[in-house]
Amino acid sequence: MKTNKAMSELLLRTSPSGTIVDDEYTHFVEWNDCILISSFARDLPMSLDKTIYSDRTECEASINHLHLENLSIALDIIYEWKKSLISNYPEKSFIIVVSCDVDGSEAVIRFYLSRTDEPSWLNENNLENYKHEAILFLKVSQKH
Repeated sequence: MKTNKAMSELLLRTSPSGTIVDDEYTHFVEWNDCILISSFARDLPMSLDKTIYSDRTECEASINHLHLENLSIALDIIYEWKKSLISNYPEKSFIIVVSCDVDGSEAVIRFYLSRTDEPSWLNENNLENYKHEAILFLKVSQKH
């Protein structure tokens, strides 16, 4: 796991909320070599080239995202995502990204497959460049 300084400070004083995560956010479907949250993956065309997305990573990062009230709830859901993604796709590696305001409010979480043939949605080596938000970058796989 990598974080910027703002997220590191938030994590010291923030814990998961204990909210029960709705199953609709932890069921996934495969489409065109993408792993998508099934309830968000409706009415997709037959292929990626018929979408607005430039590549599969962008498609996943865009579709597989949730806007949440705060970081505590985000921590609950990313824990469930991690368990479910590893269980359902043990041979794959994923990236989970959490961003929120520096006070822990207005969290956005998303995930996408880690691919060597496409650029990452977020450059994990430049997290401190995000001055006005807290960022968490988590690599998830059977090996981690």
